Amino acid sequence: MQEQNLGKLNILVAVYGLKIITNHVYNLVISGTPETLSFVVNNKIIGTDGWVGQRKSLTIMYNYDGGDPRIATAREGDILTINPDTLRKFPPTLDETPSDKRGISVLAASYGPDDVTYKIKRMISSYNTLSFTVNNTLFGDTWYGVAKTLLIFLGSGNKVRAVEIFTEREPCYLDLNEVIPLI
Repeated sequence: MQEQNLGKLNILVAVYGLKIITNHVYNLVISGTPETLSFVVNNKIIGTDGWVGQRKSLTIMYNYDGGDPRIATAREGDILTINPDTLRKFPPTLDETPSDKRGISVLAASYGPDDVTYKIKRMISSYNTLSFTVNNTLFGDTWYGVAKTLLIFLGSGNKVRAVEIFTEREPCYLDLNEVIPLI
């Protein structure tokens, strides 16, 4: 297995609360070899309030040097850090799962500050659909007393084609055969 260079940090997509903020987070990347990211997650640094009146979480899907996509999450007020050391602590979010005939699949998912990719992938029906109500019963109360969002990143390989955002207690229905790329 060839070792990756781990120099270029690619921000594939970033979501803060209910807003996609990829470009702003990309501007926070710290130059160097390797490139890194470290900041306190708050409205001032992010540059927007991604869900007015709610405490939020930030989820970033990223990779180094075009490698496997991974996700990092942090609660509002916490420090989010991405560097090569975080790659060793957390396994990749991807595994060998079937996708539809166009190659669309669930790349990653988070509920509040937790990675729930495995749970979401296991919930995909034989018809290649997801149908459930987003709640703590399914995903655990990952942030007690705070309304959470479920983010589902869809695409193929290293390419994110769509991000679906659902709030706690909202019905989720996705037909992966009918995903319309938004990104």
